[in-house]
Amino acid sequence: MDFLKKYESFIFKNASQVSSIESTLRSLTYILPGRFDDADLASEALFSTLNLLGIYHDTILTRHVASLPATHRPTPSPLNRYTRDWQSNSLTYKRIAMVLTVIQYTEVLIEMGVQKKWGQQYKWRVITALEAFKVAGRLSLLHLTNQRMIMYPVHTERDVDPSTLADLAEAEQSVKESHWTGSRTGTPRLQLSAVQKSTSGGKLSSKSSDVTEFLLSKVLTPDVVRKPRDLVGMMRGLGAFGEYLFVLRPLIYVLAMRKYGQKSWYPWFLSLALELASRTSINSFLASRSGPSAAGRGSSGTALEKDEMKRRLWLLLYYVLRSPFYDRFTKERLHKFCESASKKPLISLVAGIVRDYQPLWESVYFYTAGS
Repeated sequence: MDFLKKYESFIFKNASQVSSIESTLRSLTYILPGRFDDADLASEALFSTLNLLGIYHDTILTRHVASLPATHRPTPSPLNRYTRDWQSNSLTYKRIAMVLTVIQYTEVLIEMGVQKKWGQQYKWRVITALEAFKVAGRLSLLHLTNQRMIMYPVHTERDVDPSTLADLAEAEQSVKESHWTGSRTGTPRLQLSAVQKSTSGGKLSSKSSDVTEFLLSKVLTPDVVRKPRDLVGMMRGLGAFGEYLFVLRPLIYVLAMRKYGQKSWYPWFLSLALELASRTSINSFLASRSGPSAAGRGSSGTALEKDEMKRRLWLLLYYVLRSPFYDRFTKERLHKFCESASKKPLISLVAGIVRDYQPLWESVYFYTAGS
């Protein structure tokens, strides 16, 4: 425990450097594949470790941010507000979200390791098991959230710049100097002199400009005023049906591939059909949702729901990298692109990375699973 405390203190005091190191190492994982024997496995092991370690670092930073007065805390993103509310009020939700996150960060590494150690047959058994675990976890989250859309990611993201938290003692001293506490409410408030100092960098400028900047920084948007759970609405009927389809689709796809083969068009079309049916059902529900509970959200869902639907739309691009479509259409075109770009500056770097990742797209399921 003493070691963990020292490590947490080290991370907090050197937050900006740690964040830079994480980013550098993550960038390294994109250029490792194909460089030496087992480079793919080493790259994925490093990537998974960094992601898991990043979760721990985020908890350290979040804990220190929570110790600051409300006026000095960065405004959390709507997704973090929503996710943190469920995690703080449901231990089951928090545990399931953590399990799903760990699986998501390690599934490629697990698949590659099993394939290398035991071969294709065991690999597909493990893939099926992982997809089944994810389906069970997401169905549980659907139940716990009263059939709300599953957001991605299911864990809170880092929503603070680590470099701004390098010296907590200095921040606390700044709070004492620039705030006063209400005698009746006990709420800390920013002094007007501090407003002028922060907006003019210590130099006096137009008073109206100072006040305007301060007021604009305190403007409350609809997402800030709304209760965390109202950021994602409950779904019924077609909406719930579409969400269940989206959750079950990866497992159905894997089972269909194991039955009909990876080169068969049936699993590919079945998965695409489920994806499109899910999208159509959810969009129809969001467009028709009305009533007091939906007031202020608009006819096509909340901001978080719109963002999630946009993300799911981008996931459809994975279908061009999945067999048999990939073998029939995409592979040859990628090969021609790499050949034509190999002698062109800058573009040749992109072509080289694409060429190195081609074997992974072709052999590793979770690279293009979109699950």
